[in-house]
Amino acid sequence: MSYANDSILVTPGSGATVATHLAQGKEHQAVVITGGRGHIWGTADCFIVDTALSANVAAARTTHFDLFNASGSGVVLEIHGVFILPALTAVAGIGLTWELILTSAVGTGGSSLTPRKLDTTNNNLPAQVTARGKPTGGATTNYILTYMNSSSEETSPYAGMASILNHLAFAASPDVQTITLNEGEGIKVDQTFNSSIGTTNIRVVFSVK
Repeated sequence: MSYANDSILVTPGSGATVATHLAQGKEHQAVVITGGRGHIWGTADCFIVDTALSANVAAARTTHFDLFNASGSGVVLEIHGVFILPALTAVAGIGLTWELILTSAVGTGGSSLTPRKLDTTNNNLPAQVTARGKPTGGATTNYILTYMNSSSEETSPYAGMASILNHLAFAASPDVQTITLNEGEGIKVDQTFNSSIGTTNIRVVFSVK
């Protein structure tokens, strides 16, 4: 990730050189856009993590995914995308409901997941940032952030479009805050509709700042 290098006082006839760009016969000052945390827009280290296909569960509530930013990490996570991807295996599918939940404790048990870098030169994640599939404990609920719907029916329009359907639609708006995980905070994705039909992959895209 990159940060703005310096600031200058521009005084006519003196001061530092300011970069410009020629457009329509006039020189315009060249600028870079920084985010609210001071990094240059588009340079924050980004990661993608998948649970891989995992069986839907016939239970009142099952946590399929957990991401946690534990105390001491020294970073803040921002969530940019949550995708619910059903298998395209032929099943007599059904509509499913999910909750994206802010958590106050790390999930335990389940399977450890490894987030992948969108740029191989990104910094490694701190050890305090962890992800797991189907944790069996922990992942204490703070409050529900949003509700989501999917379908395990492979012939439904949802199944065919799921790979590009970000359930955080507001993340595309530059003037709306992204879901932010400070130290000691996380998110989990819970299946709340009771059904064991089909399998689902949960995909989350996030940045580190």
